[in-house]
Amino acid sequence: MLNLETFPFNHYHFRKFNQELKTAGSFDALMLKKEALKREGGMKFIRLYYNKEEYKQKYLKGVYSDLRSMYDTEMPYVFWGDLHALFLKRTKNV
Repeated sequence: MLNLETFPFNHYHFRKFNQELKTAGSFDALMLKKEALKREGGMKFIRLYYNKEEYKQKYLKGVYSDLRSMYDTEMPYVFWGDLHALFLKRTKNV
């Protein structure tokens, strides 16, 4: 079960993520922009990054930089998906 005790996302993360979602137009569009998804032959695929540090340096900066220590996946889609799920849960309860 996703909760803020397991994932230390805060108001600033949610606000930035909301802005990015609005700009991109959808979660999948944002994931394409963050290179967590790729398109091939009209299909979407989850991207893998074996060099986690490289992905963190590229996408976990600014407001997200304090999340670097908890980012430990080769699939950034999973990380952003957890943030998205908690964002939706939080906005539903507001």
